[in-house]
Amino acid sequence: MTLRTIALQDFRAYSNKKIDFEKSITVLVGPNAIGKTTIIEAIHLLSTGGSFRATKTDEMIKFGSELARVTGKTEDDTIEVLLTTGLVQGKRAAPRIFSLNGVRKQKRSVTGAFQSVVFRPEDMRLIEGSPPRRRAFLDAPLMLLFPDYDRSLSTYDKALRRRNKLLQQVREGEMSKTTLHYWNQTLLKHGTLIQKYRQRLVEYFTQVEFPVSFRGHYLPSIISEERQEKYYSKEIAAGRSLIGPQKDDVSVELVIGGEFRDIGTYGSRGQQRLAVLWLKMCELAFLTDQSDQTPILLLDDILSELDREKREMVLSLTDTYQTILTTATKSIVDEVQSSVTAQDATIILL
Repeated sequence: MTLRTIALQDFRAYSNKKIDFEKSITVLVGPNAIGKTTIIEAIHLLSTGGSFRATKTDEMIKFGSELARVTGKTEDDTIEVLLTTGLVQGKRAAPRIFSLNGVRKQKRSVTGAFQSVVFRPEDMRLIEGSPPRRRAFLDAPLMLLFPDYDRSLSTYDKALRRRNKLLQQVREGEMSKTTLHYWNQTLLKHGTLIQKYRQRLVEYFTQVEFPVSFRGHYLPSIISEERQEKYYSKEIAAGRSLIGPQKDDVSVELVIGGEFRDIGTYGSRGQQRLAVLWLKMCELAFLTDQSDQTPILLLDDILSELDREKREMVLSLTDTYQTILTTATKSIVDEVQSSVTAQDATIILL
């Protein structure tokens, strides 16, 4: 799937902006804070329905406006996301309204019309960062590909918040323990499905060819009836759920000193960055393998974070994927233009 154009209306700092993607590689060039990441964010929004920057929808709407609009066109479809502050001309409106070819649809019917993988400087903390960052990495492709995973993850998160509140009330003697039964079963049902899919994804990583032999190890906080019973009293005392997918993690391992070791603990800075590249390539490969389309690769000012060897590895992906990258560095532009794999590139100055 190829993205042909994207148009922004009152999206962050842009009142009106249209960009045509005429070639397989597009380089967006401009100084910091000019709006390069905003364009990447808008493409990602069309693909997934979510933002990797905003915690609230109205953060993406230009100050003083009631709504913003992002429209993208592929070879076959026109995808639109309308963002609102919740009120439009004095009337209540949904925060995000999705349309496909001019027809209003549910989010899950629109997202995935084209797929994307975004690679940002923040991803360099994927290895050394906290477990929630790695769980989000697992969730992104699974939510895009599998509607039942998306539904279960949403249901599980809501049920977890409700159960945690009840645990606190049970601890304080305000509610009976029997009120937890329904929520225990809800977490068990959906948590089991979530962990099944996460295990499947991490196991897929072994199939991805890479110059360095990394391996991923899924570390689930297994949810089962037996473990729920075992932790029941401890959870009431703590006032929160102590087991389940919200505690999952992933380790990346590499042979160091003759045996596989966790690279977050024992790896060098360079090895950790290489591991991040491996994880992103695994994500790209999984999306490609599990669907009938090739994802768009979004590189948001990432090349300046890498040494030349790793930049060449990333640029080699442009043979396979439509690539949209941003940079503020002229030397990166020159390198892309001179790359054998990137001769068919459009340079856009912002």
